Amino acid sequence: MSEHTMHLNAPPEALDDDPPLSGLMTHQLLGITPDAELRVALRLLASAGVRHLPVLDGNACIGVITEADVLRALTQPRPLLGPSPMVAQLCRPAPALKAGDRRTVAAAAMHDTGLDVVLVIEHGLLVGIVTATDLVRSLAPGQTARPAAPVQASRSSVTDREGSPVPGPATERTSGPAGTTLPRGIVVG
Repeated sequence: MSEHTMHLNAPPEALDDDPPLSGLMTHQLLGITPDAELRVALRLLASAGVRHLPVLDGNACIGVITEADVLRALTQPRPLLGPSPMVAQLCRPAPALKAGDRRTVAAAAMHDTGLDVVLVIEHGLLVGIVTATDLVRSLAPGQTARPAAPVQASRSSVTDREGSPVPGPATERTSGPAGTTLPRGIVVG
């Protein structure tokens, strides 16, 4: 019996069939700093309903953490990362693409790295992310990018898309965008 492998690497018929990432990416970003504890990251992921958090050190995006990695690390019978694991211990480099790059470039980067997310960087700054879910959504007939569900910061708390407070260490606060105050480790952009 012979083995036959089918390849479906056909190029798109037109550029319209391969849209730029600027039309697929999530623009309202929620990130975390490397010095935040993983338990804070897990609460943030759950409260915001996202599966990926860019890890930001100042203005630089140094990678990403995924919901699966955080859950795996926190549910080990004996914590592999110590009693209070930090985001920096799980931060992984992620492919960095430009907003003008095409969907096929993002798909190839995800395939090559095994991650289901790419970062969109312009002029050295993170401007968006594209997930495998975004790619699938863009292939469905009549579908567009998901509506923005921003996480909003206020002076006293961070809220999720429904307006519920995101739990976190209220005693550890840091400055956020436009004069807001955020729990330590959380970045809203």
